[in-house]
Amino acid sequence: MAVPMTSLSRASNGDWFARKGIPKDVREAYKQAFGVSQEERFRRPGSLSTGSAKAELREWDATVTGRIEALRAAARGEGRSLNHREAHGLAGQWYAWFLEWRADLPVSEAAGAVELEGLEAAHSCRGSDAARAYLRERGRIGTFLTEREVTLTPEAEGFLVDVIEPEFRAAWALLDRQASGNFQPDERPQRHPKFKQAAPGKAARLTCWTLFEAWIAERRPGASTVNRWRAVFRGLEAYFEGRDIATISGDDAIAWKNTLVTPERTAGVVNDVWLRAARVAFGWARDNKRLTMNPFEGVTVAVGKAQPKVREREFLEEEWRVILNATTAPAPGRMAVHNLAARRWVPWICAYTGSRPGEVTQLRAEDFTRHKAGFWVMKINPEAGTVKGGQARVVPLHDHLIELGLIAFVEQAGKGPLFYDPEGQRVTREDPTNPVQAPWVKQRNKLAEWVRGLGVTDTNISPNHAWRHTFKRRAARAKIERRIRFAFCGHASDDVGDDYETPTVEDMAEELRLFPKYVLEVPVS
Repeated sequence: MAVPMTSLSRASNGDWFARKGIPKDVREAYKQAFGVSQEERFRRPGSLSTGSAKAELREWDATVTGRIEALRAAARGEGRSLNHREAHGLAGQWYAWFLEWRADLPVSEAAGAVELEGLEAAHSCRGSDAARAYLRERGRIGTFLTEREVTLTPEAEGFLVDVIEPEFRAAWALLDRQASGNFQPDERPQRHPKFKQAAPGKAARLTCWTLFEAWIAERRPGASTVNRWRAVFRGLEAYFEGRDIATISGDDAIAWKNTLVTPERTAGVVNDVWLRAARVAFGWARDNKRLTMNPFEGVTVAVGKAQPKVREREFLEEEWRVILNATTAPAPGRMAVHNLAARRWVPWICAYTGSRPGEVTQLRAEDFTRHKAGFWVMKINPEAGTVKGGQARVVPLHDHLIELGLIAFVEQAGKGPLFYDPEGQRVTREDPTNPVQAPWVKQRNKLAEWVRGLGVTDTNISPNHAWRHTFKRRAARAKIERRIRFAFCGHASDDVGDDYETPTVEDMAEELRLFPKYVLEVPVS
């Protein structure tokens, strides 16, 4: 049973406010541990920025969700056992946690004596079970374990309570001394061994890196995703030093998250790549019963104020003129025929179709055909390489592309890839976590370098992807319908009604007549 995210709203006084209901199956246990049974409430001052309020809400929501999932795991009997050293280490953590919790609460000089008298009465009148119940309640042991995301078997939990009893007595003795004004250093924590968090129930038998390998084997993501996420899992593996993923807690995930933002890595990249990769893979492990909870669920970093927007993402006229004029310039030195063809035609095809550059560099001669109505079309086909979303689409070609000689070039090529040499792929690797970069991707990257070398160096635009923005803006200014613009670019619409109005290729060809030609000072032939 999933625990839904909660939403942020404004209270009547302007404060940020949210509620999260406690599911029925854990209400009684949640009340015993945290004092509330129906819902938890989030409140922050209205002066907090929207971004900060949302970030704090996500952290708060993740904490409450973690508590709920830990209680459910305990109810399912998925707890772990404790050896002697682990029990004393965990009791030492309880000692520090209890003192921190009591730090801001008033303590009278007799408070400790009253607490210990209650413990002795439970022992003498009702036996060890009653004493354990007293310790669980007065020591808030259930709350402590849930916050630490530690789930124990009933036997281990009883053992821990027995080990905590001397710590409970020592904690109240210290609080009594402090209430009387004696704040001498406390040496008791030095006697506690370190407690290592371990898996609730059985281990997952996966490290962060082998999790990545297992996820790739089943999900078969694209090479670009694997290459982008490899650094994430290398980083996770180094940080957690080969630990079983079942030992990674929510606190561990947040500690790792806090190391990620650097001068070279923005908060946006951390959220969109690093934390998303961890959340997806660990979520896969949870869905496949390797984990009982995803420690990265809801973990994000706060994103600061966006940088000022200094320009639109389409090419300026002087920029597209530079690129298109250069498509017929003599190549410096000797250059492979496929590289020459890419420089000659890829910018023009992108300019008139709004296709992704990688979709164009993977095109084959057989992807160009004449429609029965007489116009030429180009098929963006996953069979040729990769297409975002895996959906093929057919787009008509602008008359200017035919005038420039594109179809003559395609027909001369005959068959196969137009813009890379299929026999030129010499590097092979069997490692699925480090796939060889596809040749059409390499060609796309070469074109980006070439465009930068032409003087189109503004880092606020992409040297390749800006053609999509340029196409859509020119199409919009030419009054081409929105659904037609989306169809050319392979963009999905949020409007469900648009699914009933998907344009035909004939519709697209008719609207394309409105798209203005790119006119250069020196005509291209």
